[in-house]
Amino acid sequence: KNKRRYKRHGYNLDLTYITDRIIAMSAPAFGGHTAFRNDIHIVSRFLSQRHYGKFFIFNLCDTYNSSDGVMGNYHPQLLFNQVQRIPFEDHAPPLLSELVFMCQESCAWMARDRQNTIAVHCKGGKGRTGVMIAALLLWTGHRRCALDALELFTYRRTQD
Repeated sequence: KNKRRYKRHGYNLDLTYITDRIIAMSAPAFGGHTAFRNDIHIVSRFLSQRHYGKFFIFNLCDTYNSSDGVMGNYHPQLLFNQVQRIPFEDHAPPLLSELVFMCQESCAWMARDRQNTIAVHCKGGKGRTGVMIAALLLWTGHRRCALDALELFTYRRTQD
C-alpha cells in the first residue's frame, strides 16, 4: 500500500500522525538520498516548527550502512539531540527488551508534558516502525488487542 504523506503548511513529507502525539516516518536522509527520502534538514525544520522542544525520535534502523547507503546514519545533533537509536534488523522482530524499553521511554517522555510527541522511523517507516508503534498503542491502552493496534497503524499510515 502507498504511504500517506504530510502535505500541509508547505511540507510534503513521508510522515504520518498515527495519533496526535505519535508520528511514523521514513528515515530522514541527507546528500544524494534526499531525492527520494525526507531531507533531514526539512524534517528538523518541521519538528522544530510544529513541536518545538517537545519531540523525541526513535531511530530503529539496524545498520549504519544499509543496502542503499547510509539510512539511519545521521548525527543526532541534526535533530537537536532528541534521538534514541534502538537498532534491530529489518524483517525481524525486536528483542522484547527493546520493545519494552521504547514503550517505557515513550510513555515517560509523553508524561512529562501533554504536548510532548514522539516520532518513530526505520528505513521506510512501515515494518519496524509499525511493530513498535502498535506495541506502544497496546502499552498505553490506546488499543486493546494487537490486531486493533496494527489496523490503526495501517489505516493511518497507508492509503488504498
